[in-house]
Amino acid sequence: MHLVACWSQSDFPKPLIKEGVQPYNLTKSEKYLLQSFGMEGNSQIISFNAPYESITLNVNVYRLEVDNTWHSISGASISIGTEREPIDVLTGTFTMQLKENYVIDFNVNSGGIFSFNTDEIILDAETMVSTIGFLQEFQKIEMYKEIPVALMVYDSGTSMRSYSIQDYFEPSKFEGMDLVQVVTLTFTDEEL
Repeated sequence: MHLVACWSQSDFPKPLIKEGVQPYNLTKSEKYLLQSFGMEGNSQIISFNAPYESITLNVNVYRLEVDNTWHSISGASISIGTEREPIDVLTGTFTMQLKENYVIDFNVNSGGIFSFNTDEIILDAETMVSTIGFLQEFQKIEMYKEIPVALMVYDSGTSMRSYSIQDYFEPSKFEGMDLVQVVTLTFTDEEL
């Protein structure tokens, strides 16, 4: 018995045409699949198309410290290198999924698939309230400038104000929260 797989161009996601990052536009069936896996609300898919001079994508995960400074807790980079192999332009998808104990799983699909995840975080107090924000609209890529794509705020209190992922640039807004994490993407022309 032989099995033959047929793929048409419509089976693959349409690449982002403009230079930037934006949430991947899911079809109804793709949204249904995310719901079926229980991933809706705790995951995101982002499309990216970097400027031609960009050869490296840096993913950074930060945790807000008590002095309102961001501390890097995880990160990874992928690069197509100056030889631009296996693809000519740094383009593809970036996915993230929030897991138990504040772990985040990541996948980058750009000429191959690269995966990594953050370590568990154990808090002293039980989280009672939280807010999760993901990138909602197109963002132009500026070389070497971080683009916040996810923000997770957790607290043991009973109320919380609303936050935007752009609040990353004003960390004092998170004063008093038990745990604040942010994920950023940065594109560079430096080889790893």
